Amino acid sequence: MGHVHHVFHNPPPATPADVLAALDHGELSRALDAMVGAALYGDGDWSELQELYLGLLDHEDRQVKALAATCLGHVARVYRQMDEARVVGALRRLRSTPYVGGAAATALEDIELFLHPRRARWRGRLWRGLRPWTWI
Repeated sequence: MGHVHHVFHNPPPATPADVLAALDHGELSRALDAMVGAALYGDGDWSELQELYLGLLDHEDRQVKALAATCLGHVARVYRQMDEARVVGALRRLRSTPYVGGAAATALEDIELFLHPRRARWRGRLWRGLRPWTWI
């Protein structure tokens, strides 16, 4: 198996309808781009995006699941609001899931950072204080 070079590109703006249409047509690459495009450039309803990504956490494709978790973190960053109890509960359940757990854990960190910046800042200070190798 040869080495594959991945090139970063910003996905175009998209809507939840674009995501669902791509998934319905089995166009995974287009669906993944649309998921990110909707989260980053979605204009308007954060709750519609939240519901889309919560639903996609149960998708059979692990790439879609992992990206849905990541996109929930993006929604927290872009809109600074969400139904935190539902989202955090869903992401916590996925933390031990192979291939998705890392994305879920990162999304939880993003949610804390962007919805509760003071708490995240204090947690970071406490963590740095408890790690003596960072004092140097």
